[in-house]
Amino acid sequence: FAFSVPSINRAAPAERYEWVVLRQGMKNSPTLCQMYMYVAWALQPLRRLWPHTIIYHYMDDILCCQKDPWMDVHVQQIAELLKQKGLFISPEKIQRQAPWKYLGWTIENAKIRPQKLELKTDLATLNDVQKFLGDVQWVRNCVGITNEDISPLAPLLRGTHPAAPICITPEQSVAIQRIVDKLH
Repeated sequence: FAFSVPSINRAAPAERYEWVVLRQGMKNSPTLCQMYMYVAWALQPLRRLWPHTIIYHYMDDILCCQKDPWMDVHVQQIAELLKQKGLFISPEKIQRQAPWKYLGWTIENAKIRPQKLELKTDLATLNDVQKFLGDVQWVRNCVGITNEDISPLAPLLRGTHPAAPICITPEQSVAIQRIVDKLH
């Protein structure tokens, strides 16, 4: 039996509680979960030190946002604290000015948009459809792509071989164009 307690605004990973917990470091303990929770643990002192700073993280990607400009001393403080916990930040990975890239998104001073705005719409194979719909999944909630917009494309996913050719109906062409229009 397991349950999670979410954090406010998803600023930290949900606290997960279980009746039986594997110790960190055991061979059968999930490595990704360890990494995710370890980074959350390492960031806790910063969250206490800077209560008005928003600190998001996913696996090893960390995004820190605050009203005031970031000073070099703050960036060094983050790097030093994480280094003490055994997590090292490559200096070339630190982004100090807009546009910032985080988890497939480009964050600018006044807007957030997906990094990948180009969609390949000349769909000829099952694999093309899978890639197209995978790209759409990343942005659908923020640009208003609904299940109704995507549903005409569902029959195109039937098949077993990635290189299997597909035939697009006029209704599906309209659905693809509607999706592309919502991205622009």
